[in-house]
Parts: sequence; C-alpha cells; structure tokens
Amino acid sequence: MESVASRCGSSPTQCSWKSQPELPDKTEILAPQPNRESLPNNPVDQPWASKDAYFETQYKILRCEGTEGLRFSVNNYRNACAKGPEPWDDDHTWIYPQVRVKAYLMAKLGPIVRVEFTTARSRFRINWLQSKRLIPGKLVAITTKADKFRTICYLATIAQRSYRDGLDQDPPQVDLIWANPADAILDPSAEMVMIESRHGYFEASRHALAGLQEVSETDSPLIKYLIGKHRADGTPDFINKVPIMDLSSLAHRAQMPQAQARALKTHNIIASGMPPIESITSLDSSQVEGLHRILSQELAIVQGPPGTGKTFTSIEAIKVMVSTRRRTSGPPIIVAAQTNHALDHMLSLCLNAGVKILRVGGRTTSPEVGEHTLFKARLRPVNQSRLHKVEKARRQVINAIKSLVDGVFGDHLLEPKLLRKFGVITEKQCESLCDDTMELAARFQKLGRFHLWLGDSLVPVEAVRSPHHVPPEPEEPLPEEFEVEGDPQNVAEDEEDEERIKGVLIDIEHRWTGRNPYFLVRWDGVAERTLAANDDLFEIRRDLRGLVYQLLQARFLAAVRPKFAELLAEYSDLCARSKAIRQELDAALANRDRVDVVGCTTTGLTKYRALLSALSPRSLLIEEAAETREANIVSALYPTIQQLILIGDHQQLAPSCDIRWLGSRPFNLDVSLFQRMINLKMPYTMLKVQRRMKPELRQILKPFYPELTDHVLVLDKKNRPDVPGMGGRNCWFFNHDWPEDTNSDHSKYNEQEAQMVTGFFAYLVANGVPSGKITVLTFYTGQRKVLASSLRRHGSLVGSEFKVCTVDSYQGEENDVVILSMVRSPYPGGKASVGFLEDRRRAVVAISRARRGFYIFGNIDNTLKAGAECYELWFNIWNGFHRQKMTGMQRLPIECQNHARILDVREPEDWSDNAGGCHMYCKQLRPCGHRCTLRCHPSSHDHLGCGQPCLKVLDCGHGCQRLCSQDCACSCEMFKKFQVQLEAANPKLSGELAEDELPLEQLLLRSGVPPSSMIQAEIDRRNRSAPVQQLPAPKSGGRPIPPGHSNRHTRPTASVKAVWKEFVDNIEEHDERLRQERENVLAAPGSSLEGGDQTTPSIRDVYRQTNTVDGRRVEEATKDIREIDITRSLVDTPVSLLDTDESELVTIFDSALSLESSSVDLLSADDGCFVGMSTTTPSPPHSRQIWVEHPGHLAPSRPTMASTPPPALATVSTTPEPARDSRDEEEWLIDL
Repeated sequence: MESVASRCGSSPTQCSWKSQPELPDKTEILAPQPNRESLPNNPVDQPWASKDAYFETQYKILRCEGTEGLRFSVNNYRNACAKGPEPWDDDHTWIYPQVRVKAYLMAKLGPIVRVEFTTARSRFRINWLQSKRLIPGKLVAITTKADKFRTICYLATIAQRSYRDGLDQDPPQVDLIWANPADAILDPSAEMVMIESRHGYFEASRHALAGLQEVSETDSPLIKYLIGKHRADGTPDFINKVPIMDLSSLAHRAQMPQAQARALKTHNIIASGMPPIESITSLDSSQVEGLHRILSQELAIVQGPPGTGKTFTSIEAIKVMVSTRRRTSGPPIIVAAQTNHALDHMLSLCLNAGVKILRVGGRTTSPEVGEHTLFKARLRPVNQSRLHKVEKARRQVINAIKSLVDGVFGDHLLEPKLLRKFGVITEKQCESLCDDTMELAARFQKLGRFHLWLGDSLVPVEAVRSPHHVPPEPEEPLPEEFEVEGDPQNVAEDEEDEERIKGVLIDIEHRWTGRNPYFLVRWDGVAERTLAANDDLFEIRRDLRGLVYQLLQARFLAAVRPKFAELLAEYSDLCARSKAIRQELDAALANRDRVDVVGCTTTGLTKYRALLSALSPRSLLIEEAAETREANIVSALYPTIQQLILIGDHQQLAPSCDIRWLGSRPFNLDVSLFQRMINLKMPYTMLKVQRRMKPELRQILKPFYPELTDHVLVLDKKNRPDVPGMGGRNCWFFNHDWPEDTNSDHSKYNEQEAQMVTGFFAYLVANGVPSGKITVLTFYTGQRKVLASSLRRHGSLVGSEFKVCTVDSYQGEENDVVILSMVRSPYPGGKASVGFLEDRRRAVVAISRARRGFYIFGNIDNTLKAGAECYELWFNIWNGFHRQKMTGMQRLPIECQNHARILDVREPEDWSDNAGGCHMYCKQLRPCGHRCTLRCHPSSHDHLGCGQPCLKVLDCGHGCQRLCSQDCACSCEMFKKFQVQLEAANPKLSGELAEDELPLEQLLLRSGVPPSSMIQAEIDRRNRSAPVQQLPAPKSGGRPIPPGHSNRHTRPTASVKAVWKEFVDNIEEHDERLRQERENVLAAPGSSLEGGDQTTPSIRDVYRQTNTVDGRRVEEATKDIREIDITRSLVDTPVSLLDTDESELVTIFDSALSLESSSVDLLSADDGCFVGMSTTTPSPPHSRQIWVEHPGHLAPSRPTMASTPPPALATVSTTPEPARDSRDEEEWLIDL
C-alpha cells in the first residue's frame, strides 16, 4: 500500500496556482476589488485547449468563490470605518467587536484559540441554537481595533461553536484555528474586531482546492473526457481484462432454467452486452440499458428524470459490481452523494442487498448505517505503535507550550531571570531583583520577586480592566434573530472531528498587574524612559512601578510570541503526521474487514482523499451528480480510478453558488460536470418510465420530459387512489392576487396564501389524508416559517406531523400530496417580479414531487409578465393544468364525500366553518341513539364524542350527571362507594388517564410530533441545555391570591341539604318527567338544527344542559356554549377549558353562594384558571354569575376588580338566607 502520509503531505510543483497555500492570505482578502478580470473563462460547450488550462481554471474560480464573500465584507467594513463610525451588521456582513483571546486548546485537530466577543453591532438578539453564524469551517477575518483592516488581517476558520460554556456565555466564546500559526495572538488585553461574511462557506471548497492541485500532477484515463478530446464510449482496463460478470443478483427468485442461471453467473459484459432480462427482473428496458452503461463504460452517464428509479438502477449495478469484486478480490467501490440524507438512503439499500459497507465522515441519522461508520470501526483493536510515538512527541510540545505560557500568565508574577533571558531587562536590572538580600526576602513573597518591589502598586487584573464585554442595555429588548429552524451545523462534521477537538486547555489571562499612576493624565513614554534610566529597579519611584511593570508584561509578551508561534507550528506538523497515520490505519481496517462499498458525501471525497486513495479504488459512483460541483468530482480522481459513474438529472437542481456572478457566464460555476458532458454530446442513457405520479400529474411534466411514460403501477387506482374530498381533481392551480410581503431577513412571504394553504391542509387531513403524507413546498424561507407557524397553530392539527420544506431541500424526496406555495404577487399597480420562480430547474423539482395529488397556490399573471424566459416556463406549467381544466381564478372546488356536493373555496375564511364536508348538518344516528348535531363531516362518529346528556340510570338510582361520551358519574356518596369497590376489583380503572383527559403537553408527546414541530430548536443533550419557562402564578386583581382561597371544596348549607333530601326521596318521578321532556325535544322536526341565519361551529355539540336549582335537576334553554352544573362536583367531573373559544365563557351557577358584592372578584386560581363571581344590580335579587377563564383562552377584555362584569348569560334566583361573612366556613368556593 502506498503511504497515506505521502498523500497527506504532498506538495505540488512550484508553479503559480499549484503552490498556493490551502488557506488564503491577507493579500487576497484585503484586495480592494474582485479579481474578475484576471479569472479565466470556463467554457461549458466546447473542448479545452489543454489539461493544465482546465485544472487552472477550475482552481481559480473555485478559490474565488470561497474567498470573495469575505473579501467583499472586509472591504465594506474598512471603507465604512474610513468614512464614519463603525458600521452595523447588514445583508452581507456580521461584525463582532471587542474580540479578545481567552485560551488555547491543544487538540488532535491542531492548536485552537478560544476567543470571546460581543454582538454589539447586531440589531437583533442572536438565537445561537438556531443561527447560521460562526458554523464550523467558516472563514473569518480579524484585525485590531485601531487598524480596522488597513494593513492587519489575520485569517482563521471556525473549529467548533459549543453552546454550553461557549455561546451561552456573556460574552460568548468560539474556537478558531489560525490560518497561519505565525499570526497567533498571545496578548489577552489586545482588543480586536472579527468579520464574518454571510455568503460563502470556505470548508466546501478548501479540500477540493488541494485535490485539484494534486490531480493536476497525475495522469488519469478519464482526463481525455474531462477536456473534451474524446467523446466516444470506452471500457475501463480492469473490465477489459476480466469482462466476466455475475448478473444472477438481478433475477427474481422465481425459478429459471439452470442453463439461464449459469449463463447469468458468468456473463461476458463486453462481448455479449446485456442479456434480455426484463422478464425476470424489475427493470424496464431503459433501466437495463442504463445498467449496461454503468457496468461497461469508463465514463458512464445515466439521466434519471423524476420517479424513474435512478437510485434503484444504481443499487442493481452495485450488486453486480460487488459480486464481481468478491470473485476477483478487487478493491472496494467508492459511492458518494451530495447530501448526508441521500448517502444514508443509498447505503441502507446496499445493506438490504447484502453489501458490506463502510461510511466515512458525516453524522448519519440512520441507525443501521451508524453501525458501519469509520468511528465504530476504530473501536476494534489495531496496532498503533507508530501513532504512539507521534502522540508522545505531541505531548512534549504541549508541555513546552504550557511552560512558556505559564511564565507569562501564571498565578505568580514575572520571573526576572526569564525576563533577562528574553532581553526584556538588562543584566544589572535583573541583579537588582536577585541579589542575596532580595533572594532572602523573596522566600517570604508567595507571588515572586516582583511582589516586594511593587508593594501596594500590585493589583488584580479585574480591578484595571473595564467590563468591555457588557454592551449597554437597550431601552427596549432587541427583536430576536431567527435564521434556521431545527439543528444547524453547531457541532463537528462527524465523530472523528468531535473527538479531535478535545484536548488540553491553556488559559491566556493575566492574574496580576501594576497600578496606573493617579497623578498622570497621559503617561505615553513615561515607563520606557523610567526603565531605561534606572539599572537598579529599586531606584524607580514607587508610584511609577505599577506603570513600569505593565511595560515589562507587554515587552515580555512581544518577546515570547515568536517562540510561541514556533511551537504552534511544530505542534501543527505533529497533528498532520498523526492524522496521516490514523488514515493509514483506517485504510488497513477497511481492507481487513473486506468492505465492498465505502460511502461518503461529495465533500468527503476530498476531505478524506488520503484515506480513500489508499484503498486503491477503481470505480467511483456519484449519486445526484448533476447537483455536485465539477471541481468536487474532478479533485477526487485518485490515481487508481479507472471508471467514473455519474447518476443524476441536469434538468433538476444545479450546483449551488454563493457568489451569484460566478454562476453566470463566462465562469459557469453552477454548471455541473454531468451537464457539461451532455452539452459536449457525450453518450448517455435516459430512464424513461416513471413509477411515481398519477398520469394527470405526469402531464404537467410533459413539456420538460416529452419521452417520459407511465409504468403500469401508477395506472392502477389501487396503488394511486384519488385524493379524498377533491372529487377526482388530483391537481389544481389556484390563481389569486393576494400581495406578498418581505420579512426582516429580506425573504418573501405571503400571509393570505399561507392561511389558504393551511386551511386546505386541514381539510385534506379531515378527509382522511394522513398529515405525514402531505408536503407543503415553497421557494422562500420566509414563507416556510409562516406556513410552519400557521399549521402549528391550527386547532384541528394540534399534535399532527407536517412537512414544510423549501424546494431546494426537497430534491430527491416525494410524498402522496404536495402543495406548492408560490408566494410572489405584487401589490396592485406593482411591477411583476418572481425571483426564484424564474429558475427552470427549481420549478421542475417543485412540480415533480407528488404521487397522488399536486396543488399550486400562486399568482400566475405575475409570473407570465416577469419576462420571456419566465413566461415560457410558467406558461407550460399552467397549460399542464389548463388542458385538464384544473385551474381557477381564486377558486378551489372541493367535494363532500357524504353528499357529493361541490363547494367553491375562495378565501381563507371559507375554511372556518368547514369540517371536511359540506354545510349540511349530519343528522345521522350515533351508536348511542342520539342524532349527530354537527356539520357534515367525513370522519366516523366513533372518533367524535356525543355531546348530549347521558340518559342512563346508575346503580345508585340517580340519573347520570355527565355527557353521553363521558364515563358515567354521580356526585352522591353511594356512587362514590360503588366506584371505590369497582376500582379495588379492577386496578386498571384507576391507572392511566384516557387520551381525551390527558394534559395538552402529554397529548403532544404521545402523538409522536417531531420536536421541531413542538419546540423552537432541539437542544443537543451533550453540550446544550435551556430551562423551560413556567407560566407565572395567576393573581387576583393584580394581587397575590390570599392563603386559603384555593383548593377549597364546596360544602352545602343546611337548607340546601333539606331540599336535596326531598329530591332524593322522589328520584323515579323526577327522572321520568325529565326523560319525557328530552324525548319530546329530540322528536321535534329539525329542532335547533337548521334555519335562519344561525351559524353553528362545525364540530361542536349543541345540547340541552341540565342544571340544578335548589337541589333539583332542571333543563335550561339550548345554548351553543358549555354550561356546567356546579352540583355535579367539579372535583369528580373535570372540565376542559381548552375546548372553549377565545371569547367563550364557561358559566357556572351557584345557588348557595351569597356574597353581597357588585364587583367582580377572583375566588380561585387553581391550575392556572381564573374563577370570578359577580352580583349585579340590574339582575334579579340574589342572583349570581360565576365565570371561569383559562390563561391560554382569555376573553379579549376580561373584567378586573374595578370593571363591570361580563353580561350575564343566565341567572338563578335563590331564597335569601341570613347574612353571613363571605369568608365563613360555610362559603362555597369552586375547586377546578
């Protein structure tokens, strides 16, 4: 095996771009103008003049893309400072002032500097858990506060951004790696400014740049294709030598003739081509053609339009290649994908096919793939003797650095002999502190020899330094900056990097210093002159010694800095050697385990170049190749690679480009190698049979893929049923003119469109489409946030899973139903503008993700007026709907599944009274015998509780006091005894609460809602934590609730007990009369179900409430609210206040409470509920109104102590009793 170390440390020949350092220097960043004129052109439709010209162009354009964003930001900052005060953060730049060095971390990754900073130039509070600021790998520029990038520019990359003990500090801290160890800052008092560009991610280019330098020095059989000199198919040498392949893995398990089976196991792929295997495989003819190309060509290009099974074809090819590799003991196959998600999917399919895999780099989210990572492989024993030698040398350097730093920043004062060694003081000055007398005195001075000399001029550093890191408190809280939902790149790229970031922390902080003289207004040069004039330091005036000591500290720092930088450089070299040995050991592990496939991202192809190259692979397969930058692929052409397989679709997403002008002609950075090869007329195979979408959805794609046909699978309605509730309209273009808006991040959103989409989403869910089977797509991050918030707040979707994604992040995904929110729509009279919508490839991705239903909400008139190219693009898409008569101007037809009635939804408000059906009433008999009083609904009555009063007679002889859908209960003592006996006989009855009785937060957890749908950001449990804020305790009229006024139970008076006894003695007669009255009401035709202008909410029971007056149950008038009887013992019958509307009051009638008050008072506040009572003068004598509110559902204007109580919804007259104190033991209070 060729040494990995030689590859890690390879240095290109000394020739201009080939000798440039891996990281940029200050001349590139301080350049006043971009080097656009000096950049070579990058033609994408003609051959290259030479190999050198090709590689040089790729390198220079990629390097410019990695550095231009920071160069632009630094120059903007420098120019702004030259003209006026320090600028604020803007759309291009993040500024971090008051940067100071705090410590150095000696990690396996290299020497890391920990700095503190402030965000004083931001107009927002930073939510670090969700921010894209300072992510690992980002390039930053640092200058001194005084220089402001005029001449000083230190470059560094972000090593890690831990939240705990890092960004959660005040001031926050972050770890950096100096681009040049010679730039290392050692002075903790030096105040600096750090600049970060919002554009560009250098880590994505860094390793590819080094790879291009190395590949340009090697010869590869694929170079002839890259420069366009060869445009015909060619066979790799290793296949020419051994053309026999085992194709048996492609066949079904169905029995085949033995002769055919033997022929498949030893098939000559070169001489015989592909056999006719369509009848014994799942492959169609175009897939078989693509499979043959993958197995036989040096440069194999396969285009897979949406839903044509390109990943499936890749896996079938890998199975054949692996079986052949095992027979010939060949090297592993390298498989790469653009994203971690796509890579995990590929490797999971490989595992299912019996392929032995090794995943390199990245944080896999697949548990099964996670068992086959390089990190797990390293846990197995391996000979590390060479590594131990390097580690020993590394520890020795760490000790040398600690010793050097301790001499400057230790707990003691400076050592005179060390100052003399570095030339800070003269020999005589040193002797004045080290003579015999001072030697004896120094033994009693625990801080060292300078302690006696300084005397009372010695002060702690904290007493001198001002609190620089505490910015002035704003008069009003700053708005919060939200940039990313979910988990951003807050941690190391993989387990390997995370492990290598651990190390020895060396603090950089002065403990002691000298006092400034109080009598000097300016002391420039005083210390220098005083020190130079005195060979005997004790001759210096006492009041100037503190100032002189500060000078000695500064000079000593300057003197040791070169030595410190030298040690850091030596340490960096040892870390590089250690990394090379580790990667060589990793390669040995992969070979020892006889791995078939090694997988990584396209970024990992160059990041782990040394390891992958040491495996001597011959085949490299790139999934999503049309979305991958050309430089990332070309830089991964290791010397042994003979075959390059590109799988993708150049009509979908292109490579991303952070600097927009580099993506256009003549630089063409957003043109992939895949597309360039097709532009050069290289042979390729296109898959032509789609298995994803219904035929009507495929018609929308026809202008972009005219050769695409439907597989029989999608023609069968059993496999692709219609979308319920849409009457066979499986696609629709809802055209509107609702205007857009722009948020603080300058991203577009459309509030009305979002509300319309939310209502439609809820409608589909009500009709039986699982929420997880619906995806909402949009082109804008701002709209994604609005949509996610709107769905999360929708009452019928609480606890539901939902997917809201940008189009760019949904490449390669699919779902049953896709809703596209276009957003862009100008105000009346505004100019047509479309932004991202004019990107043809984004549009193709957006319209090709659905399997069963696809619905667009947008302003088609705006897109058609935005330009010729945009007109052509969206006219074709609109026509795909229009030809099928699936368009409407602010009209979405929906169809009731129960009554086949068609309703037109035109405004978001139209969804408010829709329960998934039409506006008719249900009226069907429930299983309990009651008629359903709800609006038309597609869901079963089994899932909708009946809201009518229960008519059962309980064992205690009383009628049930609860609703039909609730467990029966009675407030009498006999029923309670029965209940206790029943629970004792069956312990399960007293166990877990039913689902409809669970608290909301438990219901959310039980429903399995993704954390991103319930909380703002999922916190990494290893190094992040945040306390959960509790709701404040409720107060009464602005005052704390007095002790004893909560958790008090109701106790009836003597008169009420007498009335109740009379009622109990006549139960049968009373219940029979009540039952007859209910039957008469229910028998009345259409009673309170239809007619007039009555508007009844869609899923809310309307029932007759039974209340108690003087101990007797009586009926009240039908109300569209929930009236709750106090005598039903609210302790035994929990009342859910979460079901009430925002302005709805739960009324409770208390026939025994007699407080003489004309104002509203808060009587109880248990469990966050406010209970109020009022006695109003206009009401009948001795009548009460008691109202209850929940903090989350307060009325818009809840009465306070001094306000007028809300209008009485009903009153109850009672017989007056002798006056008694309202705080007496006989007082009733409600316990909720």
